[in-house]
Amino acid sequence: MTTSEDRDAFLAGRLIQWGLRPKAIPFNEPEYRELIDRYIDRPAFRAVVRETADGLGLVVLEANDRGIFLGTQDNSVFALKPSDFRGGSSRADDRLLDGLVQVAIAASIFPRQQDLDEDSLEAKPPITCREVDDLLRKLCGEHKQRTSGDPDAAVDDTRRGFHEAWRVYEARPAVRTTGQGSLAANSTQGLIRRHLYQLVDHGCFIASGQEPDERFRPTLRYQILVKQLAATALYRHVRLLLDNAADAGTETVHEGGENA
Repeated sequence: MTTSEDRDAFLAGRLIQWGLRPKAIPFNEPEYRELIDRYIDRPAFRAVVRETADGLGLVVLEANDRGIFLGTQDNSVFALKPSDFRGGSSRADDRLLDGLVQVAIAASIFPRQQDLDEDSLEAKPPITCREVDDLLRKLCGEHKQRTSGDPDAAVDDTRRGFHEAWRVYEARPAVRTTGQGSLAANSTQGLIRRHLYQLVDHGCFIASGQEPDERFRPTLRYQILVKQLAATALYRHVRLLLDNAADAGTETVHEGGENA
């Protein structure tokens, strides 16, 4: 005989399964919509969902009529690893750039803390690979200015890692094309494009247009996930550089255009 507790456990698993499908939308999926309503309306069911997620190494970041949004705990089987972004073996320089690019994409969308905290239901303007690249190169200059003449920068492991990441990025060409005219992966804009399309696959962006005029519009899922990223040391460092650049009168140009 199935009890109400058994039923809630089964439905909690179903809701989490929907949450693991990044492009699923409750409006298009009747079962998903019913489960979201159940989660919002029934505290007991909400507790079961959170407990089940915790057992799977997941965290319920937010749930509303747009869906349930899940984050991962440390060492979760669902957590993305560097190899998920870059197949096979990768050099230390590549891993440094991967982290830097991911943070710069987030900073391009949310340059200020209030941008990240504001109404998440309001559509954010799209970005381009060139915008992210321009931002990173401006921040490279800001980082060099801050660390010039600072002997402690080479002593602290974290700060040394930051310095190496900026150095590697600045040394890469912004644009290099393949024989077919596409951005090459060994250029910084090509690397940014690769990361943006991986984020598209995870339901974080919607791509439109063709090279070289592609635009990437962030989704609600991305804003919610970036709130987790905002706690990392690298993100805080980039935000500090952004604040310093703003204080110095440096403006970050946003070519976003109209909200899609």
